[in-house]
Amino acid sequence: MRITGGWADGVARRQSPNINRGHHSRELIVLHYTASYTAASAIATFASTSGKSSAHFVVETTGEITQMVNLNDTAWHAGYGVFRGGGQVNQRSIGIEIVNPGYHFRSAGGELLNWERKPVPESRLAPFPGLIEARDPWVGSARTWWPLFPEPQLGAVERLVRATLAACPTISEILGHRDVDGVRRLKVDPGPAFPMARMRRLLGDRADPEDIGGRRLVVHSPSSPLNIRGGPGTNFDKLDRGPLRHGLQVIELEVRGSWIRVRVGDGNSAFEGWCYGEYLRPAA
Repeated sequence: MRITGGWADGVARRQSPNINRGHHSRELIVLHYTASYTAASAIATFASTSGKSSAHFVVETTGEITQMVNLNDTAWHAGYGVFRGGGQVNQRSIGIEIVNPGYHFRSAGGELLNWERKPVPESRLAPFPGLIEARDPWVGSARTWWPLFPEPQLGAVERLVRATLAACPTISEILGHRDVDGVRRLKVDPGPAFPMARMRRLLGDRADPEDIGGRRLVVHSPSSPLNIRGGPGTNFDKLDRGPLRHGLQVIELEVRGSWIRVRVGDGNSAFEGWCYGEYLRPAA
């Protein structure tokens, strides 16, 4: 993925009216969750002047990205934010909204309730690969359950962060909305289910693997397609976008023992996962 003239190549675009032209020096990427189950409601809110909010990008559970604000302009995603004693977080940051409904409660009868304590059919959580239980003092003392983020979505966020770091080399921090809301203590996103450490590691590895000659590999599995998983081992779930056919070219991103993290495809349809290295060969 490349960002040219403030616009990401190969992603959907719907411009928000809720912006300020220009910006200060970019220092931060601020990651949010949408507190919704699909991208449609967040995009509609950001596209309406009555919403009085916006973000540069919205990332759907499937990994589809919609850009709503040019990186050369200021989005309204963290208006009350303060970081290291300084305000004007919007003007100093890029805002990325990631589709996830956030924390849930359970009723006395075990029924799921959303953050507004309204009943939620479990089918609404089908795009999310499970729930974790975690407490957050800003939410209160009640037990809370947080939906996990799908791997295609996380891979898309990772590619988007890499592209943003390349386009804005002055960025030195990747934060959650919670990290810039320490005065009001109302925002807890993207929450404990989000792998923030995975995104922050990109600060030390800003180059796109394609830019630095990341090896192209070929799937060598003539007898059956190759499984691609969410982590480096058979204990991790297989990704729904696999398995990978024999002869398919992929890009090597990371090696852990016998497992290789690869990128499959290009542009907005690309995704990432882990394959057993024995079934990958260097491309000719």
